[in-house]
Amino acid sequence: MTEVQAEIAIKVEGIKKSFKVGEREIPILYGIDFEIKKGEFVLLVGPSGCGKSTLLHIIYGLEAPTEGNISIAGEDEWSHTKNWRANFRNDNIGFIPQQPFWIKSLSVIENIAIPAVIAGKTFHEGIQIAAKLIELVGMSEWSNHRPYDLSGGQQQRIALARSLLLDPKFVIADEPTGNLDQKAGEQLMELLQDISQKFQITILMVTHNTDQYKFGTRIIQMVDGRIISDAQNKHNYIALKKELKAFKKSKVEQKKDKLDQEKQK
Repeated sequence: MTEVQAEIAIKVEGIKKSFKVGEREIPILYGIDFEIKKGEFVLLVGPSGCGKSTLLHIIYGLEAPTEGNISIAGEDEWSHTKNWRANFRNDNIGFIPQQPFWIKSLSVIENIAIPAVIAGKTFHEGIQIAAKLIELVGMSEWSNHRPYDLSGGQQQRIALARSLLLDPKFVIADEPTGNLDQKAGEQLMELLQDISQKFQITILMVTHNTDQYKFGTRIIQMVDGRIISDAQNKHNYIALKKELKAFKKSKVEQKKDKLDQEKQK
């Protein structure tokens, strides 16, 4: 499939976001534009506080943009009602949070099966689907354990399995490796990469860990609410680090120049 023929999975157009603090409008995002094609594993990267998670929540339909449009699978997400967005998320998007929530009284396999029951399937059907997904993420032997008895890396594998339960077209992940050590983080990234390639699932993941850039098929880098680079080739992640360093140096020099100008007044 050529670049032109590839199906557009997610389209982000002119997204701006600001928060009101008293009488002031505090801008967070300054007009974000990009497209993600079906089957891409896109890493949305940048330092903490640059607006990554805010943008992710807007794309996921939890946070309204101040301006701009989000199109997912051809649907203009923010032209619909809150209930429509909730149903659309359930039918099309799997989500992996940084800190997954579990029902303590239920086993691993039961926790995974619950969304299927909520979606209208029988508990038995949910368990059958969950069993296949637990096997997919290499956690079958832990099916009957309680999730909070597992390590952080194991819990995130289970969270990945749960995100795939309703056969989503997309998976959105908000720093799922943020609380993991390097080894567990890399194992989860390898699993995400494998699932994206094997099942042609589009994945958009937020991370600030530069060591994980190599796993994405594409890296979109943000600083201060703006996109500063968008690399299609995963091998460009070293160049992206240099770009970020140069960008930060430029910002420091700009502030220094501004201070010098103010002193001269």
